[in-house]
Amino acid sequence: MLFRSVHMTSMTKKKARRPQLGPMERARRQANYIRLLAFLVAAMILMAGLKLNLFPELYMLGVAGLLIYPMSAQGLLFLFDKQDRPTKTVHQLLMQADAMVIGLVCALLHFALVPAMVLLIIVHANSVSSGGLKPWLLNVLMTGVGALLMGWMLGFQVLSPEQTPVLLSVISMLGLGIYVGASSAFAHLQARYLKQAQELVGRQQKQAVDMSRKLAKYLPPQVWGSIFSGKRDAKLETRRKRLTVFFSDIKGFSAISEELPLTTLTKMLNTYLSEMTRIALRHGGTIDKFIGDAVMIFFGDPKSEGAQEDAYRCVLMAIEMQEQMKLLRQRWQREGIDHKLEIRIGINTGYATVGNFGTDSRMDYTILGTDVNLASRLESACRPGGVLISEETQALVNNRIQCRSMGDIQVKGFNRPIPVFEALGAKRDAGAKNRYVSAQTDGFGIHIDLERIRNFDKNTILRTLARSATDLKQDKTVAVDYEAEGFSLHVQSDIMRKRDREKVIEMMGRAAKKVQTEVRV
Repeated sequence: MLFRSVHMTSMTKKKARRPQLGPMERARRQANYIRLLAFLVAAMILMAGLKLNLFPELYMLGVAGLLIYPMSAQGLLFLFDKQDRPTKTVHQLLMQADAMVIGLVCALLHFALVPAMVLLIIVHANSVSSGGLKPWLLNVLMTGVGALLMGWMLGFQVLSPEQTPVLLSVISMLGLGIYVGASSAFAHLQARYLKQAQELVGRQQKQAVDMSRKLAKYLPPQVWGSIFSGKRDAKLETRRKRLTVFFSDIKGFSAISEELPLTTLTKMLNTYLSEMTRIALRHGGTIDKFIGDAVMIFFGDPKSEGAQEDAYRCVLMAIEMQEQMKLLRQRWQREGIDHKLEIRIGINTGYATVGNFGTDSRMDYTILGTDVNLASRLESACRPGGVLISEETQALVNNRIQCRSMGDIQVKGFNRPIPVFEALGAKRDAGAKNRYVSAQTDGFGIHIDLERIRNFDKNTILRTLARSATDLKQDKTVAVDYEAEGFSLHVQSDIMRKRDREKVIEMMGRAAKKVQTEVRV
């Protein structure tokens, strides 16, 4: 009983280890069965001729050969398959050997019209469906070679249609019918297997797309895109490039994180990082990493618009981030977060080593170098709500960015004083052309970024401003919370101070005028 139990367990394990055949493998095996059927039909026709005493008994060797040949060919294919050797060439050679064998059989049948035509139809139909035009032409040649060779050996005996028994023709046609039916069933199965294979590929493609989308969230879009397009390989390699590096963090975030509930802190931080990411991607920055509340971004790799343009985009991005913080502070205050959250930003331009660092199994696309460290030091030295840039960056952007010299500072890791500048805003936004409008008081908050307002939102924004201002003038209760891309308005008249009403109405009027004149439809 013990031996039987062990034996049964062993058999179960063998069955469990037996690989499941895929759709294409099943189709290939069934194609071999159809091939075997062709020779069974040939053997049946030759055997019928022997039974009708049309041929000498010596032709029984031909029947035996027709049964042995396909089995030998099948064994050869199985051997190649088991050794993981390519079988395509063997298939092509066997296809030509099949044609020669059928030519030999046609000569053995003394070229009887109906039986020979049946066998030629079978072998050449199989050749065309399996190989195409060129293999078929070679098949015709090999059939002729086989027929001439055996015909020469037999003295080219020919059985005329008058001498061919009707029964032999009927058996031949019956064999053809069996072969056509089996081939049709095989074609149907092939179509079903092909459909299954397509569905499998479709599922795998969907899984790959879903997986790539998930992985894309852990990589900068530029890097993810270059890897999936084949422009970049995932291997350990680095290069030296001139980059503009950005660092930011939230002032006093550690202390704030200890005071806020976990859910509130998580929501606030995710909102902040989402907004900063959106701005960074719009300006073409490569997001290196998030370290808690800190953000590290660089410009110049994997794509670069030139050192000057890269630096300008980086500084413009930083200014927009500071403006976006005004909106976020308004929103957080309405949600009960009273802390005045402000970010500090440091930017430097210089040469850094960029690429994949790590091991073959785990790598990180990042940047290293002294100029990277300087950007981090500038961020630490920056005043809350400011954008501190190095002299190198200022030299690249001073024709388009308003900058104010902040003198020299001493930073850790650098022996010499570092000249620094504060980026105040884009020169194109100076004075009345300023793209930003931001104000806040009790019961009122407005934030506008004219360049980000979408055309199809313009009319809705104007109607919201006009209706709110009119209701305030008429001393009606107003409760508005409206946000769109580049626009935010909050009005709560019941907590608004009376002395602020006229100023609020006036500000909404000026905001509506700017939106009306500077946002083009």
